[in-house]
Amino acid sequence: MKNVSISFIFLFFTIAGCTQSQPRMDFEKYEPKSTLVVPQHIITHAKFPFIDVHNHQWEVPSQNLTELFKEMDELNMKVMINLSGKSYKESPGRNGDFDVQGNDYLVRSIQHIAETNPKRLKLFTNISFVGFGEKGWTENAVKELEKDVQSGACGLKIYKDLGIHFKDEHNNYIRIDDPRLDAVWEKCGELHIPVLIHSADPKSFWDAVDEKNERWLEVTTHPDRSYYKKGLPTWDTLIAE
Repeated sequence: MKNVSISFIFLFFTIAGCTQSQPRMDFEKYEPKSTLVVPQHIITHAKFPFIDVHNHQWEVPSQNLTELFKEMDELNMKVMINLSGKSYKESPGRNGDFDVQGNDYLVRSIQHIAETNPKRLKLFTNISFVGFGEKGWTENAVKELEKDVQSGACGLKIYKDLGIHFKDEHNNYIRIDDPRLDAVWEKCGELHIPVLIHSADPKSFWDAVDEKNERWLEVTTHPDRSYYKKGLPTWDTLIAE
């Protein structure tokens, strides 16, 4: 009986040792090849012409639009809506780390498009939140918005920075429904243009980065996407706004 016990213990530690000696593979490296063999139907060209209503082109004034339109033709995309009509830049002051270009940039973009094919690419405009809360900010934003639409912009895009990044003169996060923005929305209604607002991010970005987070892999490989305990407004608050 003693010999049987010793043999069992030896076998147990032998198996355990073999198991521990195998290299551990992280989930991030797990990319198995499928053994399922079925006919493929890879779609590279839409059956019907379509409009892409959410695209970002950041350098339109100097962009090779002929090449862009060629790529669109390959997809059967007839019209692209560029939501980043004013691209971006860095400016001094509060909220200046993600500012937008001025009306002159928008005009140069529209002129460049007109020289190639004005029917293929349409631009939304964007507003600058630099100095939000200071005297005259709202009036200037409304005036610039109206000028942009007169120049050819067909809508207004608000980035997700509103609510989780941009701050007012009291260093508080600007609420998406801040009353000081009412005049902007009213002007959009008056001008009959649509408004696209990117509010918040996936709810899991606010959750603890653990085994229960359905986006664990994403926030682990991209830590900047995790808002857990970073002092931001909650996901529910942003959606309610």
